[in-house]
Amino acid sequence: MLPPLRPFNAASSAPSWDPPASGPDRPELILHIGQSKTGTSSIQRVLGARRADLAALGICYPASPGWANHGMLPASLVAPEALGHFNPALWDGMGAEARLARFRREFAAEMGSLPDKTRLVILSAEQCSGLLVTRDAIARLRDLVAPYAGRIRVVMYLRRQDAHFASGYTQALRVAQISPPGLPPYGPDRLPHYDYATVLDDWAAIFGDAAIEPRIFERASMVNGDAVDDFLALAGVPLVVPSDDQDRYSNLSVTPAAIELMRRFGEAMRGTPEGLSAASPLWRRFVAAVSDAMPGPGWKPAPAEAAAFLARYAAVNEATRRRWFPGRPSLFAEMPVGAPDGTSVAESAAIDPDAALDAACTLLLHELTSAAQREAQLLVAQGRLLDRLGDEAAAAHAYRSATHAVPDHPVAQARLADIALAAGDVAAAEAHHAVLLRRHPDHPQTQRLGRLLARTTAARP
Repeated sequence: MLPPLRPFNAASSAPSWDPPASGPDRPELILHIGQSKTGTSSIQRVLGARRADLAALGICYPASPGWANHGMLPASLVAPEALGHFNPALWDGMGAEARLARFRREFAAEMGSLPDKTRLVILSAEQCSGLLVTRDAIARLRDLVAPYAGRIRVVMYLRRQDAHFASGYTQALRVAQISPPGLPPYGPDRLPHYDYATVLDDWAAIFGDAAIEPRIFERASMVNGDAVDDFLALAGVPLVVPSDDQDRYSNLSVTPAAIELMRRFGEAMRGTPEGLSAASPLWRRFVAAVSDAMPGPGWKPAPAEAAAFLARYAAVNEATRRRWFPGRPSLFAEMPVGAPDGTSVAESAAIDPDAALDAACTLLLHELTSAAQREAQLLVAQGRLLDRLGDEAAAAHAYRSATHAVPDHPVAQARLADIALAAGDVAAAEAHHAVLLRRHPDHPQTQRLGRLLARTTAARP
């Protein structure tokens, strides 16, 4: 059974707590609490996609809190009104309270039935550092996971505040927070999540200093300059993830022109009956399409603006360095400076309002191309079904329709060639093969058809 949740009371002080002694019956547990925009999505997707491999190594990446992001875990520990722009897809079409109640049951069952060989449990949710902002809330998380763990390690990646805010600007647009790009004129009093000294102190007060393992999100400070490799090494997970694996590239930013397009489309949606909302399926589809079509560097502030913003955090960053990184000369690396002629290093990422039209055209082309591919795939699937049913004429019609959507579709072209050969029309088959040779010379269907035509030609009298 899960321990009962303590009442929500941000003002209360968490009681002292001694971690249970580790033993063979309780695995080590790593809590990866963020922060956001530090490779968390990539880490989570890599782990989620490899659950079977991890299980074989005695490592559990639980599924009940989420397939990749374990956001249900912290969401279950705060009042519903505190969830803000929490991803509505996680509710599975249910109300938040009902879905969270189901999570609590499933999490208790999953953690209570871990295989005996489990040596490590990894929980990863950047929402932990975003939602659990009081010691009382952090203590609720501790009380939730402690019965299942021996040693607990709390891992948090810290990113320089100006770079983090700039990276988060695109993410804010994705959740329908439409505003012009710019760094806010606030310090840690108004943006306490950037007071890393206090954040780490709060987590240390609940889990103990020895449990806290902060990391710096900079290439020079991470294994292979990569968050995924760094986290796997830190966790002692012997997985090799290829550098080109798609799971490594999650939640990327977009081009400056795409940012302007998102802003303009968001403003246009405000005037529709549906309105603009992070929960809107239309808005989420649009954002996903933009992200897929136009990945890019995002928005970056000019060095002078970034320096002024970062100066407000000098004291808290120094306090963080002294306590957690005494061997570093500064908490973060030096900021980049402008070019000798005074040109901003961010100038290449400056947002050009006139580029929104170009971005819209790029998106439209991408969507039309994708739609054509989907249409062709459906027609090819229909053709294959008709093949199995023995309706050759209808199958041929489906394959021809597929080539109307995508003229060089390799399967459709190859099947039309097969049908032509069966009818004795070698010339038509050769014409289809010629299309494949021009556009897909190395495709298996092209190679297969070439061998078939060669045998057919050789067999001619």
